[in-house]
Amino acid sequence: MSGALIGQSVFNRLGESPLCIAHRGFRACFPENTLCAFAASLGRCDMIELDVRLSSDRVAVVFHDRMLARTSDAGRKAAELGMASLALEDWPLAALRRLDAGSWFVENDPFGTIASGRVDLDSLLALMPQRIPTLRETLAWAMHQGMALNIELKDLGTDRMNEVLVAEVVAVIDGASAGNLVLISSFNHLMLRHCHRLAPKIATAALQEGAHPDDLLAYLLNLGVWAYHPEDSITSSSLIRTLRTADLHVNVFTVNEPHRQRCLIEAGATGIITDFPAPFPETTGIPQPRH
Repeated sequence: MSGALIGQSVFNRLGESPLCIAHRGFRACFPENTLCAFAASLGRCDMIELDVRLSSDRVAVVFHDRMLARTSDAGRKAAELGMASLALEDWPLAALRRLDAGSWFVENDPFGTIASGRVDLDSLLALMPQRIPTLRETLAWAMHQGMALNIELKDLGTDRMNEVLVAEVVAVIDGASAGNLVLISSFNHLMLRHCHRLAPKIATAALQEGAHPDDLLAYLLNLGVWAYHPEDSITSSSLIRTLRTADLHVNVFTVNEPHRQRCLIEAGATGIITDFPAPFPETTGIPQPRH
């Protein structure tokens, strides 16, 4: 039985309309992968995409980069906290929770949304500091809100640690009885296979950038995924049609331009992953990030 038949729950829950998927929350206007960015997505999207890594004490936490410096104040606090490394995997949860994962956004204004007036600075400052959330607390929040999550598993560099991450994420989802609320994705497709072995009822999605695997349709069916998440630059109308004919969902990342969003939806894309979540169709121009 294919993943498309086993892992339907989250998609059945969401229905047939094209999905607006908030990329790391409403990251254009709020600090990515924080609870305030997730809360700001409510009413603007159908699903929230987030990233998961492991702390040194093997707690699943929501964070994108391997290094803490870009989206936290770890560089300023490492010495105070007795940490010599800025790699997230070297930090226990207790130390990670001492970091501010929000104020960097105010300082850097990565999408220019503060300077343009789209974001009210005083309101944003009132939300600071933001802490690095655990997957467990984020999932509890999502269940309370009835919000579906796309959990991206980050590659931790070794097969052993990747298997530990998969097992921990599956355990958190199972412990919350939230299998019908989540979609698990990864660029590391071996992690998706391991997830399928541990929890075949949880829907999975293969992330892909640069170039498609050879014999893509057969590859995806053999992988047992329910969805394919290609980057926009390698996505064509014919690709979408081919995969949709095989009942695979196609959710494209990261698409901020409204015209391109409409083109993809008209071609049959089942979801758009975007930094500017808004109900479709979106008609206003969207600025691009400066990094």
